[in-house]
Amino acid sequence: MILQKHTVKFILTFLIGSQIALGDHEIEKSDSTEDVTTEVVAENESTGALATLETPEAAPVLLTDEITEFLDNEIPVDSSIFFSHVNSLEFQISMDYNSEVKRFINYFGTSWQSKLKQMITLSEHYFPVYESVFDKNDLPLELKYVSVIESALNPYATSRSGAVGLWQFMPYTGKIYDLKIDRYQDERRDIEKSTEAAAHYFKDMSLVFDDWLVVIASYNCGPGNIRKAIRHAGGKTGFWEIYPYLPKQTQNYIPSYIAVAYLMNFYEHYGIFPAYAEKPEANVTKVICSPNHNLQAVAETLDMTIEDIRKLNPPLKSDNIPANVSTMEIYLPSDKAHMFIDKEGEILVLSESYTPAVQEVVYVVKRGDSLGAIANRKGCSVAEIKDWNNLRSNTIHPGNRLKLYL
Repeated sequence: MILQKHTVKFILTFLIGSQIALGDHEIEKSDSTEDVTTEVVAENESTGALATLETPEAAPVLLTDEITEFLDNEIPVDSSIFFSHVNSLEFQISMDYNSEVKRFINYFGTSWQSKLKQMITLSEHYFPVYESVFDKNDLPLELKYVSVIESALNPYATSRSGAVGLWQFMPYTGKIYDLKIDRYQDERRDIEKSTEAAAHYFKDMSLVFDDWLVVIASYNCGPGNIRKAIRHAGGKTGFWEIYPYLPKQTQNYIPSYIAVAYLMNFYEHYGIFPAYAEKPEANVTKVICSPNHNLQAVAETLDMTIEDIRKLNPPLKSDNIPANVSTMEIYLPSDKAHMFIDKEGEILVLSESYTPAVQEVVYVVKRGDSLGAIANRKGCSVAEIKDWNNLRSNTIHPGNRLKLYL
């Protein structure tokens, strides 16, 4: 049912030629450079029942910060080597080779090599989650490499135009895909939920375009720009057929994607080895909290710090469970999660000694009020008031009771 709802929205958007927010932000984000990948990397340097998420242990590998040098900064790959490698993989998405792909293989293997080495290490944490979501949605697993291009596997990555998270969703598109975005939490930073949203986007676009490279390209520039390129190409629909008519950033995007996918599978062939990168806690368990649970009380009782908890829960914007939810799942180290269950009574008692940073307030609308005026007086936004109260328009009437979280 959710997929049908999203599909209708996007197909209508495509047919009328409008741009959706996700695609638009990529053009805006990269307007100062021809190399979209370089730009993304530069921006992202700052980098109840229990349900346990365990990252499979990888075989021990050599971790080194040493950079492998190449003559003339050229990775020694040609079409025969490239295809002998990729043909050994069970990729569903076409991995093409041409001068543009070679250019980006050179770039990622030399200038970006230090970052590539970290991505290889971080992928041990993120890729199993991505693959689980894509497999469940019957999608090509190699879509996972889009996240490397988008965010360098940084859940806190933020673009100048407001795209956030591992999959760089703009606020409008994130909300279309049911990601909560408000002053208390931003689920674009949630690895599982944001990947589910990305999966729904890819699935929706796969019903519109019959070339996976075009689907991925639409993630960068939006389906409206793809439609224009198809029209200018005389109705041809293959990526390389519409390539000359796409924005420059999108022309770079697909060769970048192919290059990253290639090198993250065959780096050892070129003497490149993973480098150390701080990975999130490997074995974590979800626990259910409510606004009655103060995170400072949780941290004290479990002999943790607030920073420990926030590091495991990127969506949280404050040190409290949002007051506008009935419950919320948070991650804790598995041993601490079991302690949480055992000591929940103590946590709730201690939580009462802390004043919640956010409280629910009921505001009764007066004559002459508008959402804008109320938002200005209360220090919140119109969008937040509408979201808190499930309002579809800005129309309010005297006597209406609005829930505010202040």
